[in-house]
Amino acid sequence: MAGRPSRIRLVELGPGRAALMADMLRVISQLTKALKAEVQVHLVETSPSMRMMQEKKLGEQGWDIQWHDSLDSISPSSDAYTMLIAHEFFDALPFHVLKRTEEGWHEVLIASNSSTTPDTESTTSPETEPTSSESSAPPYQRFKHVLTPAPTAISTVLGNSSPRFRSLPVGSFLEVSPVSFKVAHKVAELLSVRETKGALGGCGLIIDYGGDTFFDNSRRAFKDHEIVDLFYRPGECDLTANVDFAYLREAMQELVPAYKPLSQNHFLQAMGLKERLSSLLKKNSGDSERAKRIEDAALRLVSPAGMGSQYSVMGISSNEGAVYPFPQKEAE
Repeated sequence: MAGRPSRIRLVELGPGRAALMADMLRVISQLTKALKAEVQVHLVETSPSMRMMQEKKLGEQGWDIQWHDSLDSISPSSDAYTMLIAHEFFDALPFHVLKRTEEGWHEVLIASNSSTTPDTESTTSPETEPTSSESSAPPYQRFKHVLTPAPTAISTVLGNSSPRFRSLPVGSFLEVSPVSFKVAHKVAELLSVRETKGALGGCGLIIDYGGDTFFDNSRRAFKDHEIVDLFYRPGECDLTANVDFAYLREAMQELVPAYKPLSQNHFLQAMGLKERLSSLLKKNSGDSERAKRIEDAALRLVSPAGMGSQYSVMGISSNEGAVYPFPQKEAE
């Protein structure tokens, strides 16, 4: 789809420990030797400590890395084909929770569990009422969800930001991320050949928890790799919510083709996981323990009861004439 570009620009949003980018560069370095293409690496990362970790991981391979605080500092390119990856990035972006009533969309907020909130109504009851002062109560008992007494400006805008939300009945809750919509639109601008005259465009993959629909109660908190109460140790836990991939596609649709997401199971099977696994098992046939670890890891990635169905993969390509390489339906 990209032809033979002389320069390739790899962009990753939220690269974490850079393990995925290191693997990508290991493979693409072999391909670009044949293409005789120059490779640029751009990482969107705000954490100084994570940047140090990424520099150590990728610097050992001799790559020239450019860091960015946001995607806004990366412009469409007229001399490089852009390939973008976002793995477990969108699920960590801020989101709002709304509830639909007869009056319209109200916003779900957070209030102190010990204070009186005459202008709001509680949407949930705390599991356990504090038996002593607020200062001595466990952190997850000090807060509660409350509902704004009337629709707010932000709840009204977000509740009507997609035509799909109009069908939700009274009483429905909705998780919606305007930040995700904004970033997805920026991704489309970066990969589009229409936004900037002369831009080469690009392609991308977004891999994350979620599906091609909205969610009402997918939000959760993680601490030390375990799910904990949303109000447990505020500021110290990772908060996440499932990604509404249809919302991302709506943000992109006027600029660049974005395809309906596939389950990770379907995507990896279509990409040749079975053949790759067979090759690795054959290569490690003399080490039964290592071969078993490789096989178990591969099965976890495609398990219908776990990662295989929890993760979705969405493809993006500026080539309007391109045919998506996989059928637009889930594998059986």
